[in-house]
Amino acid sequence: MRVRVPYVLFETKTGSYGVDAYFSLRVSKVERRAVLIKREDSLTPASKKPENALITTSNVEEYLKELFTTIHHLSHARFRKRGDHMRRWNIWRLIGIPTGHKRHVDEDERLSEESREALLALSILQRVLGVKNPSELEKSRIVPKGYAFLELRIEGGNVSDPVYEELLRIDPGAGMTLGWLK
Repeated sequence: MRVRVPYVLFETKTGSYGVDAYFSLRVSKVERRAVLIKREDSLTPASKKPENALITTSNVEEYLKELFTTIHHLSHARFRKRGDHMRRWNIWRLIGIPTGHKRHVDEDERLSEESREALLALSILQRVLGVKNPSELEKSRIVPKGYAFLELRIEGGNVSDPVYEELLRIDPGAGMTLGWLK
């Protein structure tokens, strides 16, 4: 099966990119939206707006700035949450209160994975937008350029793009909406 995923093209001071205009709003975790930004040269230009595009050239700047702000706050919150868990566990361990070693290791692994995912998304957006924190967004320049698409081949559980293959494997929101895309 062939699927054409719509993209909105934009330019920043670091280069020209495209953001997925369909799956970006369908994924279950907001930090997974950042991996759906691709360089413009890997996309096929479209002459008009694809009918299944949920993000448009008129709202791409607002979308990216809001996404950056959300992920910036989320990454700090997840990092703090993991640190708080480790501090509590170490205090209980030092004073000799048994609390279940395996349970705490499993919880730390889960928190670590969430923190890593949020920090990776933040890193991608910082690179694309050319800013380090939300206060710099006012000076950033995001210029909408038009539309493009990415053609995916899906056969069984294999997808021609490794990012989408992993996304469809781990994210139920993206997998469920695949049937709506033509």
